[in-house]
Amino acid sequence: MEQEQALRARIASLTELRGLFQALRVLAASRLQEALAALPGIRAYSDIVTEALADGRALDPPGLASGEDGAAALIVICAEHGFVGGLNAALLDEASTSRRPDEALIVTGKRGGALAAERGMAPALVLPAATHVSGVTDVTHDLAAALAGRSSVRAVFGRHERGGGYAVAARRVLPPDPSADTAPGRPQPPGPHRAPPLVQLPPADLLAALEREYLFAALSQALMESFASENAARLRVMEAADRSIADKLDRLARVENEIRQEAITSELLDVATGAQAILG
Repeated sequence: MEQEQALRARIASLTELRGLFQALRVLAASRLQEALAALPGIRAYSDIVTEALADGRALDPPGLASGEDGAAALIVICAEHGFVGGLNAALLDEASTSRRPDEALIVTGKRGGALAAERGMAPALVLPAATHVSGVTDVTHDLAAALAGRSSVRAVFGRHERGGGYAVAARRVLPPDPSADTAPGRPQPPGPHRAPPLVQLPPADLLAALEREYLFAALSQALMESFASENAARLRVMEAADRSIADKLDRLARVENEIRQEAITSELLDVATGAQAILG
């Protein structure tokens, strides 16, 4: 009886845990769909700004002073919450491999920041990551403010891929690079191949505004890509956990049936033995 009670308590506990994982799976799927719906617009916006910057530089080929002597930074866009499998570790592995000695490490996401500290990577700054689509803009503003005075910035993030997967990607954010990497299968933004555009602003002011817009677009795209990758990874982890618990519940149910059958058989034997003794 004690064994059967312990088994039932274990089944009840696993059933409750499975319900929690199923709720997290639904939430991750919802967040992923929101991110995927926002990504095409952000990618188009980034491409338009990149093309505008490339054309704008035709007004003044040298462009603005890029401040090559300024500080450098490497941004790693990690997850704010857990249950993302090896996403944070993969991003930090790439950052550890490609990080230059002069680059200060900036991490978004508390989980990623804690893991970076455990690895001895000494982040100079850890910022909260977006936990929903509408929060990407706020994180972008925070990152842009943290990058003030820096002339060289690179970002490492998870680029979402078809089928719910992701790939570790890196791109240069500062100084602006109109030929920056784009997702596979998407055309590269055109360079300054057309005649200089007609503008009403001084070229220096226009280029300064376009470079600020480029920074915002590049950070927004990297953050949204990583947000989609984070939730895709969490969805996979929750699905695997749900399957694992379902298998355990099946095994425990079979054990429970076996225990119950043994108890019934034992009771029947006791009854038969008692009957034989009485009829003796």
